Amino acid sequence: MSEESGVAKKGAQIKSHDHFWTHLIKILPKNLTPNHLSGFRFLLAIPIILLIMEHYNKTAGGLFLFAAVLDGLDGSMARIRNQITKFGAFLDPAADKAVNFAAFLGFVYTIRSDYYLYLVIPIISIDLLLFFIATFKYVLVRWPSELKYLHHKFEVLTSGANKFGKIKMVLQVIVLSFLMLFDPATSINLHDKYIHLPSHLTLLDLSLPLLIACLIFGLFSVKGHLQAIKILP
Repeated sequence: MSEESGVAKKGAQIKSHDHFWTHLIKILPKNLTPNHLSGFRFLLAIPIILLIMEHYNKTAGGLFLFAAVLDGLDGSMARIRNQITKFGAFLDPAADKAVNFAAFLGFVYTIRSDYYLYLVIPIISIDLLLFFIATFKYVLVRWPSELKYLHHKFEVLTSGANKFGKIKMVLQVIVLSFLMLFDPATSINLHDKYIHLPSHLTLLDLSLPLLIACLIFGLFSVKGHLQAIKILP
């Protein structure tokens, strides 16, 4: 398949975890592409934020985990079927950010915690910044001849996600899954077993260190993406 159709000419390197999805991918319709799955994940952001705002957290959590499963499936499908496209490389992380953004924003509305707010607003801002950087890189790679002026000024060294961004996404999936599937305002009875812990420790309290880690890895991810854009003399 040609570059004009958006599919890379060279075969993708199959990763070890891709074999987990092999049997499922074989039975999926041939006309179902990885970009369809990524686009569907992008749309899932709407019901997720609405469900959280209406306090249907467990239902939202189920949809969120379903989106996480599709995130693993679409990448493996793209590599196994050799359906990696430039647009897909942009849409896949964009869908991740949309789903996480929706969940975080929903909790900003429902959770009354200054600590949570002070951490989540920067995380959301970083996700938005990463989205704009990814869009800029995609535009440069997708339309080189139409944007000759920009190509004289900038060069994209790498267009994919970096390791810091991947770690940040995993941490966000963990913390958001727990906040949706369990009531973040309910105390966890850990004090009876671990005397040194506060008697009213909540799931929200336990999520704060993970949110701090998300913020730190997010900043490193932004730095890595900016370093992947070379400013030409």
